[in-house]
Amino acid sequence: MALFNYATKEITLKIVYYGPGLSGKTTNLQYLHSVLNASSKGKLLSLSTEADRTLFFDFLPVELGKIRDFSVRFQLYTVPGQVRYNATRRIVLKGADAVVFVADSQREMRDQNIESRNNMRENLLANNIDPEEIPVVFQYNKRDLKDIASIEELNGDLNVGNHHVLEGKAIDGTGVEDAFRLISKLLLQHISKKHKIAIEPAEERKGAPPPPPPVSHKPVYGRAEREASAVPPASGPSVEKIRPRTRQEETIPLQDSRTEFGDRQKRAEAALGGSGAASVSQASVDRIAGEVEKIREILNSLRESFSAMSTEMKALSEIRKTQDETNKLLRDLRDFFAGLKTKRRWFRF
Repeated sequence: MALFNYATKEITLKIVYYGPGLSGKTTNLQYLHSVLNASSKGKLLSLSTEADRTLFFDFLPVELGKIRDFSVRFQLYTVPGQVRYNATRRIVLKGADAVVFVADSQREMRDQNIESRNNMRENLLANNIDPEEIPVVFQYNKRDLKDIASIEELNGDLNVGNHHVLEGKAIDGTGVEDAFRLISKLLLQHISKKHKIAIEPAEERKGAPPPPPPVSHKPVYGRAEREASAVPPASGPSVEKIRPRTRQEETIPLQDSRTEFGDRQKRAEAALGGSGAASVSQASVDRIAGEVEKIREILNSLRESFSAMSTEMKALSEIRKTQDETNKLLRDLRDFFAGLKTKRRWFRF
């Protein structure tokens, strides 16, 4: 569920990476966090359990532009893959705006993939999220291993809604940024259509000429006709098969965008005499971090208070139990002495 913060002029969108255990969800987030612009991302936080963990970080891509003067902030989460942590899965999935399902391509993981896919649908419905409406991208990971299922087999098992599909090797980053770019694009289109608002690119807002259209990274699988009718292709072929690329061939539009944004930021800082938007942004981040720390302290204090109250309630319960036993004993003594009085009267006669 998109959150509109009118105080900070931000729209927060939540993307959840779902899938079975050890499918590559954590590797996806770790790789993204390592390559994204340090000035626009938060810390990578981890909530560990006995055999799994949930990761989280937020990302503010300034180069995407704004929606009615609102900046777009992404929050990226992973869910624990183990079935026994389903309660945590459901909580993490609450309020999600989009999902990247990371499937393990190995044939031996077929049952786990299907189970996790069905579990995702159940938890979406439990959180009042329509599985047919929310943007979903399937990333078929570990394509470099032996004995892997074909794309057609995986689609038959998992991709019931004919969603977009990408191949990946999260261990070396192949397909990781492609999946994030694709799900963020689909999510922004979904938000724009749902709320009937247009996305205003950063270049148009500043009066600069628009950049040349990017190279299409539309996958070969999923929703081709529907997406083609909703969003016309920029240039070149409308369908491009995604394949693993070598380091020499690999081009990352996100990094190019970050470079362009960095140049624009330097020019803005020079025009402002060195104060720059970066310092303002850092001050805002520090202020928010301070508020979060205060909230954390308040929550810790409340937790300690509730713990103390719980201990006192247990003590009061024990006291009440003792008091009830004492009252029962007093009633028995009263009845006993009343019986003695009756016997004394009988002997007098």
